[in-house]
Amino acid sequence: MVLEKESPFPSYIYNVERLRSLLIKSYNKNSSISRALPKLFDQLKCLRSLDLSWGSIKELPKEIVKLINLRYLKLSNNHDLLESPETLCDLYNLQTLDLTRCRRLQKLPSGIGKLLNLRHLDNWETFGLRSMPKGMRRLTCLRSLKEVVVSDGCNGNKTFTLGDLANLSYLRGDLKIQGLGNAGDVTEGRKAKLHNKKDLFGLTLNFDSSTARMCLEDMILEALQPPGNVERLEIRCFNGPILFPSWLNSSALAQLRHLTLGNCRNWTLLPPLGELPSLESLQISNMNGVKKVGEEFLGLRKEEGQTSTPSSSSPMIAFPNLKSLRFSNMVKWKHWINCEIPSTGVAEMDNAIMPQLQSLDLQSCGKLKALPHYLLGLTSLKELSVDWCPVLAEYCQKEWPNISRIPNIRLDGVYVQRSSH
Repeated sequence: MVLEKESPFPSYIYNVERLRSLLIKSYNKNSSISRALPKLFDQLKCLRSLDLSWGSIKELPKEIVKLINLRYLKLSNNHDLLESPETLCDLYNLQTLDLTRCRRLQKLPSGIGKLLNLRHLDNWETFGLRSMPKGMRRLTCLRSLKEVVVSDGCNGNKTFTLGDLANLSYLRGDLKIQGLGNAGDVTEGRKAKLHNKKDLFGLTLNFDSSTARMCLEDMILEALQPPGNVERLEIRCFNGPILFPSWLNSSALAQLRHLTLGNCRNWTLLPPLGELPSLESLQISNMNGVKKVGEEFLGLRKEEGQTSTPSSSSPMIAFPNLKSLRFSNMVKWKHWINCEIPSTGVAEMDNAIMPQLQSLDLQSCGKLKALPHYLLGLTSLKELSVDWCPVLAEYCQKEWPNISRIPNIRLDGVYVQRSSH
């Protein structure tokens, strides 16, 4: 049922007492929906599924407790909803609660731990949440939880902590952990046991916080080792020192396909990401300490006393499956160093660095001077985008005979060369 902006709520709905499913939408802020809800909840007690998304609801009436048979409740895109009533926690049969894009939602009901049958809590883009109730740790049947917010601890033992994640053993799909910089104790990271959550395939670790605990962030990041089968990983706003976690390597992340690193402001070098065997997409942004990218990025740098010559049966290839590479807002980055694969003792390999790269995107890297030779020789490279990189754009013009072999080239938003295929 879709209501126009000034349409009255249809009264006949109240009389369909055996109704099991109801979907009400209004994309034009129809205020009659909110006024109708108390009576609606009182009359339609057989409802199993209720969709109130896009309903312009500011407050969910406490009468919702009367929908004791409710299994599915969708409140997504109610941008003015500030909180949910405590009576919501008495809906013991509820299995799915969708709060996606309730962007002003400030808190979840403190009694949410009573919803023991809850399987799915969709809270993507609930930007107003600053903490989560401690009772969340009791929701051991949860299969999907989009975002976890780590609070600064100002509410004592009343809020959900990083360590409480250990109780949610069956989480699957994607999980975003916000406010990791607020975690006051590295033991909380160890307690979370993220590496045991084998059904998680996407993980975002966001250290954005209301406090500054830089000395702990490196230890917390080390403790938050993802499960070995994770395919998507983001690390954002990490303020710790330039100590890469030991698990950011080929053996621990063998299945990783997509990686995003952003706002790790104290890193002056990039991790040895070229070792990741399955990586297909890499985005790096706002690394304000990075001035050069070289062999350490490719994973070619060896410790003193360690051989740099791999066996001839397994020649070294950096980024063997990378298809898309993007750098953006790297304000101090000047040099992308030419590197060579260490000698293999056999005939020199072609395309030993990023042999499958198809797309290279560079945005707002204002000081970057040139591209490394190993990129210009790639036959796989089909798309080059250079936006707001004035020094590099000038380099592209000078090196046009070498650059022009790339079929699609975009400079400052304009295609200067485009393939018809």
